[in-house]
Amino acid sequence: MVEKIVDRAITSLRANRVEINREQWIQDAEECDKAGSVVTCQAVTRAVTGIGIEEEDRKRTWMEDAESCVSHCALECAHAIYAYALQAFPMKKSVWLRAAYFEKNHGTRESLETLLQRAVAHCPKAEVLWLMGAKSKWLAGDVPAARSILALAFQANPNSKEIWLAAVKLGSENNEYERARRLLAKARSSAPAARVFMKSVKLEWVLGKVDAALELCEEALCHNEDFPKLWMMMGQIEKHREKMEKARES
Repeated sequence: MVEKIVDRAITSLRANRVEINREQWIQDAEECDKAGSVVTCQAVTRAVTGIGIEEEDRKRTWMEDAESCVSHCALECAHAIYAYALQAFPMKKSVWLRAAYFEKNHGTRESLETLLQRAVAHCPKAEVLWLMGAKSKWLAGDVPAARSILALAFQANPNSKEIWLAAVKLGSENNEYERARRLLAKARSSAPAARVFMKSVKLEWVLGKVDAALELCEEALCHNEDFPKLWMMMGQIEKHREKMEKARES
């Protein structure tokens, strides 16, 4: 009944032309939060969050309100404000990202992952949200789930070098070098960015395939001759091969 009582109170007060001081009500909600009255604090926050805010100011104001609540250690109030904002702006990547960072810093792994699942359903082109979800699973030791998230991310963003590189990192750091090689080969054909080539060269070099690393470095420089790190890597590889003149030339 708490939410109904609060809603009726607000409706009654406004009907009797009592001004709703939004800031004061949020302060009251914060006090409820600190006292452990979670349902009340959330009901009050939801009831007053949208009052007296111009439409063009809503997003900025609500993000500031949530940050203010966090700074006052009123986490349940902040949680309610983010939930309210996401209902109003379900397609805004920036709001999902702020809510995700809040869950990462103050929630649980489960609450973060649940939020990120909703986030990518609404914003499938937001690479960073997919990557956060995959990283959370990976850090929890669930490599197959991380791989599954990245596979779905590929479908939504087929030419994203960030997602390619995350998948490569997942493979190489779990000693799945052949998988990492295949992913990098696919990435070079669909997104031949300098960083993708750089990771390819590095992987071959670390695995002791120096000639393959050099060949990839030369190919990379055909596409990205103005990328300094590739030239430096070529110089290091030539030095490793004891070709000092070529290393200096690079």
